[in-house]
Amino acid sequence: MINRLFCGIANMDLIKRQRIKFTVITTLLGALLLLVMLGGFFVMTYVSNNVSMKVSLEKALSAPETYNELAPQGLRCFFVYVKPDGTVKIKGDLNYYGESAAEIVRLADIQRSGRFEYNKHYFICASKETENHTLIAVMDRTEYHSLMLNTGLQIALLYCLSVALVALLAFLASARLLHPVAESFKKQRDLVANASHELKTPLTVISTNLSVIKSEPATTVEENAKWIESIDAQIERMQELIQSMLELSKMEQAEIPKEELNLSVLAEGACLTFEPICFEKNVNLITNVQSDVRVSGEKNALERLIVILLDNAIKYCNENGKVGLKLAGDQKKARLSVMNTGEAISKDEAAHVFDRFYRTDGARKNEDRRSFGLGLSIAAATVKAHGGAITCRGVEDKGTIFTVTLPLLKDKKRKK
Repeated sequence: MINRLFCGIANMDLIKRQRIKFTVITTLLGALLLLVMLGGFFVMTYVSNNVSMKVSLEKALSAPETYNELAPQGLRCFFVYVKPDGTVKIKGDLNYYGESAAEIVRLADIQRSGRFEYNKHYFICASKETENHTLIAVMDRTEYHSLMLNTGLQIALLYCLSVALVALLAFLASARLLHPVAESFKKQRDLVANASHELKTPLTVISTNLSVIKSEPATTVEENAKWIESIDAQIERMQELIQSMLELSKMEQAEIPKEELNLSVLAEGACLTFEPICFEKNVNLITNVQSDVRVSGEKNALERLIVILLDNAIKYCNENGKVGLKLAGDQKKARLSVMNTGEAISKDEAAHVFDRFYRTDGARKNEDRRSFGLGLSIAAATVKAHGGAITCRGVEDKGTIFTVTLPLLKDKKRKK
């Protein structure tokens, strides 16, 4: 019990670490991709605006008299003419800057080309030398500066929110992606626990019988026959359990080889095998098998599937009851139904009847002690491996019906 608990905790920790690892890696990749996309957008916008301002400054220097009449809002300039004797002439309205206007003009004269700022105003300027003066075109880029700052903040906020969203989605997706792994761990843990429980009894019986034989070393084989037969029976029981577990593992994990099969022939053969058993148990076996129903599958696995369903139906059929098998095919599906009369299975039991080592109340009361609760699990795994579906339902006052649907071979395949 303690080992089982530690095993479950270790598996949970492993899955948790894998979820965290998947989330971190996915978030980092998403963050990198978003950084490239949003950063690229910001850089393109920044470069585009700078190019626009430089082009506008060049136009302003080439036609200072008419530039502001044609310039778009936000790219207008004022001009500073500096004569060789240091005299400064200004063209343009600087009333907006108030007392700061003189200092802005002085800084523009010093800078002449490039960027500068003063009193929370941001400018870019360019100059041109002529014979009579130096022409300086000054563009107020404060609005552009605020726009780029706000854009940068918005992009940064969008980036953070997007990364957080990616992390959340990755964490949620990791639960879905690792769900099969968690289920596999759970099945493995349950399989080990249940198999250990099933093996405990035969091992105890074998150990006890051997102790009896050892306690009387002078006895002959014939005198110990009943103890030896008991040991053989328990060994056979363990072999059957191991074989069932191997078959279940094969159906659940391995890719089974498939070939074209006549399911009608397999069903008729299985029914023929069970006729003596039904006769011995006073059970009426009724069959209705459509001829030439063909599917793609593994012969031994499908034979075992039919045998499991018939054996289960006969085992839990009421006294002097009936067991029916019906096989029919339409254009797409082959449908196999196996039913028995007697006590109908409940909805709760039907929901778990395909679980490993699960036994219904009827199975617990049954005199057959060789049942491990793996037969229907093997049947369900077989159907799934063949791309089909299996259901179980009880019909009140009538009995229980198992229905299997398998993909029918297409006409083209059947003609080959």
